[in-house]
Amino acid sequence: MTRTRLASAAGSALLVFFGFAPHNATGFSVGQEVDACSLLSVADASKALEQSSQPGKRMVESSPSGCIWSADPKMSDSSRRVAVNTHTPRAFTFAKTPAIKTITVEPVAGLGDEAFYQIYPKDSPFIWVKKGNNAISIRLMGTKANRFSLEQEKAKELTLAKAAIAKL
Repeated sequence: MTRTRLASAAGSALLVFFGFAPHNATGFSVGQEVDACSLLSVADASKALEQSSQPGKRMVESSPSGCIWSADPKMSDSSRRVAVNTHTPRAFTFAKTPAIKTITVEPVAGLGDEAFYQIYPKDSPFIWVKKGNNAISIRLMGTKANRFSLEQEKAKELTLAKAAIAKL
């Protein structure tokens, strides 16, 4: 190993050892996972759900990558819910070309570095947004009885995405 490479490796090891990991433009340490529950407020979720939401709750307690908001404290499948998930840029790229041909991808201009809707034939759409080294997806969910129309869901997801990426 050359002296330059050795010095670089030693310097990097010291930075990691002392907790001075490099940061990206979002202020998060490179490699640090964004807490999905920090990306929306209760007010954001309540407005989209058109009912008073509970605070966001992690989908898996040990993982900050997914969060759900709902008026139902149990977050049951029968309630309206907002789900936010964080993703890698690679997952974002894969999502743009779904393997299932009945899923439509519709670009969204002017949001983050790149954004699109994934539209399913008989289910709620997702909005995906990439900003820098971060990517998120947002989805409004409910039952047939309490779902919004496709256009309403897309509009609400767009509003939520704007609020979420402002915090990235």
